[in-house]
Amino acid sequence: MQPDMIISWDQHLENGNVWKVEVELAMQGDETDEHLVYNVEVHVVAPTVELAQYIVATMYPDHEGIFVNDEPLTA
Repeated sequence: MQPDMIISWDQHLENGNVWKVEVELAMQGDETDEHLVYNVEVHVVAPTVELAQYIVATMYPDHEGIFVNDEPLTA
């Protein structure tokens, strides 16, 4: 089976459909260990900033915080 259309990463960038989302995740080994937070940067293909935020919140349900740039990434 052959696809009718292939949309590349570059085309998503040109169309303004790639969002940089920063996620704060908790990390704690044991109850006595220090509670640490580390940051993960995720690039998401979505038509809107709201959908990009929703996708990342679904991927990381135990997040401490989510921050999305107001503007999509550009090439």
